[in-house]
Amino acid sequence: MLRGRMTPFDLATLPYPVPDRIVATLRRDWVRLASPGSCFTGPERVAIAADVRRIRTGEAATSPLPAVVVETARTTATAPAGIRRTWVERLVADGLSESAYVETVGVAARIVAVDTFHRGLGAALEPLPAPRPGKPTGAVDPNARPSKGFVAMAHGTGSWWAVSLVPEAFAGMEDFHNTLYLSPEEMMAAAPPRRLSRPQIELVAARTSAVNECFY
Repeated sequence: MLRGRMTPFDLATLPYPVPDRIVATLRRDWVRLASPGSCFTGPERVAIAADVRRIRTGEAATSPLPAVVVETARTTATAPAGIRRTWVERLVADGLSESAYVETVGVAARIVAVDTFHRGLGAALEPLPAPRPGKPTGAVDPNARPSKGFVAMAHGTGSWWAVSLVPEAFAGMEDFHNTLYLSPEEMMAAAPPRRLSRPQIELVAARTSAVNECFY
């Protein structure tokens, strides 16, 4: 279901206090999701999110999107450990540009993060935003070069830069990373200003990576 004029992420009634910085990040991402990206319109981006949500909740999932986009989104959302260079190369050979691949991965990964966050709190899933009008921007980072992330990456080769080819996808990833995990500055600090200690944070992060079969 799409949300129209109501304020998204009204989590004040939950039994657990949700920091304002997290609510602000979630609301920024809903604007980002609804808006045109590099390769997809707002309606197409919301359709990607809707398809991911349906497939993860076991609903009958049909989609108006191209098959390569659907496959990218569903694999990212349900079987990320199966992503390999040969798979990405096959998608590109089937007509999916590298930038469209990166944008799809970004949308799919963030909707999974948002929904997992809500389930962890025992909250109902946030209705998807109403798409915003406009054409795709075509924006890619001119500094991106072929890299070990299976697609072109900008500025670095680590997991931090995995979606850096598409500025919008990188901005969304960075926003989530800084708020839901740690900012680069906090990662350098022995005792980041969070309620959990650094060892506790890393224990949760390591366990999450293991469950998701993260191969970075």
